[in-house]
Amino acid sequence: MNLSKRVVLAGLAGAATGVSTIALAQVSQKKSEHLGKLDEDEVIRVNSRTGTIQKSNGKVPSELHSAAMASGAKEISPSTVIYKHAGKMYMFDYQAAANTQAAINFESQFDND
Repeated sequence: MNLSKRVVLAGLAGAATGVSTIALAQVSQKKSEHLGKLDEDEVIRVNSRTGTIQKSNGKVPSELHSAAMASGAKEISPSTVIYKHAGKMYMFDYQAAANTQAAINFESQFDND
């Protein structure tokens, strides 16, 4: 193989490496990742002690929802986050606290989708 073919092949290999590096850099720029999806009448639980997230195999019938609402269940806004700090679980609605530094800090940790 003559020298000019080697130079072209080396250039192509370098370009391919550069493109793959750019693609990896773009993937790593994501701020958050999807763990799953909660569909209609499905239930999840976040264990405040261990931090594990469980999804029930059962569904929530209307009677259970009505009983939960009567016992104090509340709708969660789209801007509610759940986090663990110092061994305790917390829930924070960053839109309700709009224009505060805490709200800005929490909102900036997620990709908008």
